[in-house]
Amino acid sequence: MPTTTTNSNRLSLRPATSADREPIVVWCNTLWNGQPDYLGDVWDYWLPQGHLYVGEIAGWQEPVVVLRLRVLSPTQAWFGGLRIHPELQGQGLGRELVEYAIAWAKSWGAHTIGYMTERSNHRMHSMAEKLNFANVGFIEWYGLNDLAAAPANVVADASLIDLSQAQNLHDHGGRYVYQWTVRNLDQAELERRTASQELYVLSDRSGWMICQPDGFIAHIEGDATAQATLLAHARTLPECQELLTPMWRGSRQAQLIAQLNWHDTNEAYSLFELDLR
Repeated sequence: MPTTTTNSNRLSLRPATSADREPIVVWCNTLWNGQPDYLGDVWDYWLPQGHLYVGEIAGWQEPVVVLRLRVLSPTQAWFGGLRIHPELQGQGLGRELVEYAIAWAKSWGAHTIGYMTERSNHRMHSMAEKLNFANVGFIEWYGLNDLAAAPANVVADASLIDLSQAQNLHDHGGRYVYQWTVRNLDQAELERRTASQELYVLSDRSGWMICQPDGFIAHIEGDATAQATLLAHARTLPECQELLTPMWRGSRQAQLIAQLNWHDTNEAYSLFELDLR
């Protein structure tokens, strides 16, 4: 199995395997004050997608770090799932992994690489500052489960959308949150969401949304009436009884959150991005 080393040569990275899951989940479940790590739930989903790595150090019989790399678009890279064994934290391994991710992104010509981290993760905030990542946003998750389901007259046609008039997108710096990543939302991305059957445009063009199959409202545009219509339609979709959306701090969308009866889930994340050009 091919391996590579980080800059210090003390950490050997290799592609993860199914057999790595059990020993890694054991120590990952000690990282969050007794709360189970979601890594165990997504391991088998991440594995076939590739770019999931584990790291080994001499003298240890099990992998001691995890890193997931992602290609979001021809110009955007992303890393996540970064985990370090609790007995090895504070020794610079996190920085080595991030630097490896940066080098990997540069190797295939990415313009940017990003990540998100919980508001309380001070180490990853400090890492961003040390490695010159820009803070491009702060989001809070909001849920909605008390809106009556009602089908709307919607179409999946990206040509009906004028992104230059998308006020929320403008407030977000042209970005949106999709599958736990932050991506540029341009016409090509709209076409991809059309192909994945996640784009819903009201036939009168008063609003539109990107709704993932699990009820995650990745992005929404329109006034309160249009958004309520779209959200009621989302509630008619399979697996969408509970809706979830990111609220970007400082955006106009934040003003509609209370009006539309979204409730705060008390989860908040900082978004970071490094320009590689």
